[in-house]
Amino acid sequence: MDGPTDGTRNQDMYSSAGTNGSEPGFIPHLSITREEVNCSDLSTGRDNKCWNELQLTTWVENWIVGHTCYQDEGFSSCFLRQVGYPELDCTGIKLATCTPPASKDGGDTRIFYVAYNIYAINQYFGSWYTAVGNAANTAGLNVDAIVQLIDPPSDTHLILDDILIALTGIFAVLPGLGFNVGSMMDHAVEDASEIAQSLRMGFQFVENAIIGFPQIGRYLYPIDTPASALLQIADLKNQLGDLIAQVQSNLNKTVSSVMADPAEYLAFASQGNFTANPPSLPDQSQYLLYAFNTYVISTGLRGNNIYGTIAKDTNVQALATNGSQDNLAFDLSACVGYNSENVCDTWWYSGNYDSTFGLDHFSHRERGFGDIMTQLFQKYTTGQLLFDNAYACNQNGNFGKPVSVTVNEQGINTQCLSQLRILTWDMGCTDVRNKQCEFLEEGPQGMWLGNCGSHSYFSVMDDPVYCVPNSYLGPLVMQRDDKLDRN
Repeated sequence: MDGPTDGTRNQDMYSSAGTNGSEPGFIPHLSITREEVNCSDLSTGRDNKCWNELQLTTWVENWIVGHTCYQDEGFSSCFLRQVGYPELDCTGIKLATCTPPASKDGGDTRIFYVAYNIYAINQYFGSWYTAVGNAANTAGLNVDAIVQLIDPPSDTHLILDDILIALTGIFAVLPGLGFNVGSMMDHAVEDASEIAQSLRMGFQFVENAIIGFPQIGRYLYPIDTPASALLQIADLKNQLGDLIAQVQSNLNKTVSSVMADPAEYLAFASQGNFTANPPSLPDQSQYLLYAFNTYVISTGLRGNNIYGTIAKDTNVQALATNGSQDNLAFDLSACVGYNSENVCDTWWYSGNYDSTFGLDHFSHRERGFGDIMTQLFQKYTTGQLLFDNAYACNQNGNFGKPVSVTVNEQGINTQCLSQLRILTWDMGCTDVRNKQCEFLEEGPQGMWLGNCGSHSYFSVMDDPVYCVPNSYLGPLVMQRDDKLDRN
């Protein structure tokens, strides 16, 4: 199955998944530019460049050295009180009392910019807090729909801390932007790309701050421990109100800490992104829930003994349309084109890995999942989040481990948001009677050949028909000597 003309490439040509900035869960740095203004004259407007141009990080550090605050008084309260804005209270997410500071004629523009950044950072977290709260009802509806689609066992366990990370609006909602923004936005947003860009830029501010001061993430991204609470999927909907409240509490703890600690404040303000206008996260509740949905879907699939499979360097649609059909072991005519979700027949194609993924229920191998995948990708998750993220997690040796958020100079990466087990078809396993070499990974083997109705796995000795999973794309696809039945 080598050469691009038949829809595949040799297996040793692919590289293993890594956190290189191209996989789901990664958000890169983005640049922000605005029109020119005079930073020393507020009448000309505000500009994000003014933080650096006025050297405000050094100015704030010097101000702290030269001023004394009350005992237990945080930075924002101390600063606002001493520079003439005592009426502003920004000690937590307080949309009513943390309002824009008034510019003072003839005043020091540096004082105004520092005060304005306090307000803008607070408002940013306020918009995040509001978006999470508005997502509560949608999250409950999504749980109902997901459970109906994949029908997981009611005692399937979810890890509480993982749910909290996902409900925070994790960065992993962002990777599919370049692939299928329209479907990710549930086909309901007129300018999805603008919203998507706003989300990326909004989350970038947190990314930059955590890189500079990792302590900021201690409330946003709790770390799983052996004592982490478990929640059964059957109880998830009833617990969502409490879970949303916990996420909002974590956001409020974060902004309270940022407002009180000048180092955390500077981790945000020194980026220069809060000086022109207060950035906010657009309130697209369905979109912000993609991370949560993906975690629930993948955990539910695992609970049902459903695995993801990958045919490396294989484009199943190319196999069906490039003249290879006459050399295939079974009919692929239903896969002559991908639908809007990149699904054809029972497969999803990953442009990121140039590979084809499928779902296999090893207890019901004849079952196809094309319709279910299409419905899931239209409203609740994406192929990048469900499959690509899981494959990266598996390849990095993290399958079965909890959701984790890592930060480095390249950006923020979310690992194992998708808890799906991914198995790679072993393209060298061509002996149909050797059922112990079907996958490259350790784990379930001997599952791809089985009974065809009442017959044994070779139904007639002189003309055998081998039963394979519905989404089988292993090495026997490219031959006609052995007949395969995937239905």
